[in-house]
Amino acid sequence: MSFLSGRFHHFRNCCISFINIRSLRFYTGKPLFDKPKIRPLTTRAEVTYERSQNSTPESIKFHISKAEILKPHIEPIHCYPFLPKEGILEPKINRPATIMVIDIETTGFNTPKERIIEFAARNLKGGKNSTFQMLINPEKEIRNSHVHGITNSMVNQPGVLRFLDGIPLIKEWVSIQQEPGKPVILLAHNGKSFDFPFLSREMDRCGHEVPDFWRFFDTLPLARRLVDSNGSPLKKHSLKDICEFFGIDVEGSAHRAMGDVDRLTYIYQHITFHLKYSFSDLIKESLMASEIKWKPNK
Repeated sequence: MSFLSGRFHHFRNCCISFINIRSLRFYTGKPLFDKPKIRPLTTRAEVTYERSQNSTPESIKFHISKAEILKPHIEPIHCYPFLPKEGILEPKINRPATIMVIDIETTGFNTPKERIIEFAARNLKGGKNSTFQMLINPEKEIRNSHVHGITNSMVNQPGVLRFLDGIPLIKEWVSIQQEPGKPVILLAHNGKSFDFPFLSREMDRCGHEVPDFWRFFDTLPLARRLVDSNGSPLKKHSLKDICEFFGIDVEGSAHRAMGDVDRLTYIYQHITFHLKYSFSDLIKESLMASEIKWKPNK
């Protein structure tokens, strides 16, 4: 199945059969050395979405008809211990894993009746199409729009993909980003308690297994290792609090999936350098899908 569907515009909806998908978006980033600021869209593509009346998720076809590259070179995000020396980027890095930051927005807390309504991810290696975003039709009323700003009119319509139809796109994009023969580590803040079990449960509900090469890492325990200038542990560990601690200023709405991915991307860059946290530490402390336990909220 050919990939990269939709005209990647800002949080717009898509329509069925030979019209543009508007619920996917690709971003690129800029490496940070002092005070981070993520730049907006650097690639743009027009595609068509073809789906027959009797199609299944596996038979969705995507065709790229035109692509315009707005920036010829997209630099990677560097994480400890591969920070640049004397302002010169390391030309070749032997990465033992593909590291991605992910975030989801949902219709509510982690219970069987709630659904994912947005998924976003960034490959920290950078490069063309290194970031993925999708709005998802939950097929139910959204009652917590005040939290993330996603409304019923944005996603509850036939042209926006259900999670069942979106899973193949997510899995294929991750596979394309994967370093050959190496694991993919998905990072999320408080991911062990929320994002990872929620994502795993929804994939299971739709009849999909988590791929064997996916591993998971929660950045919240790293944040709890931070201490202030007096040597005292930080009292608060939200993305907002950690951004303030490191002086990170990132554009984009908080509590939207891509906005939170952007924040965590730069938090991870800072925190791994600050704690001298290496790739081997990351791999050692990452979790397999079988270790992700779903505990419904009461």
